[in-house]
Amino acid sequence: MFLATVNIKENDNIEIAIKKFRKEVEKEGILKVLKDKQFYKKPSLEKKIAKEKSEKRLKRKMRKEKRLGIKT
Repeated sequence: MFLATVNIKENDNIEIAIKKFRKEVEKEGILKVLKDKQFYKKPSLEKKIAKEKSEKRLKRKMRKEKRLGIKT
């Protein structure tokens, strides 16, 4: 489970505390996990999405290597 904590000083402004909290939540990825778990995804759909992400990463890597002239 995630736990986002923010330490504030007595004289800190509430807006500063909120900004620190938002950064902490974003850093821990709480909203991303919450968004992912908002609806049920079938295991087959999760595998399909993971495969598409993997292929996209590979294509991006190949384009970068081609642009830089690196041969694998």
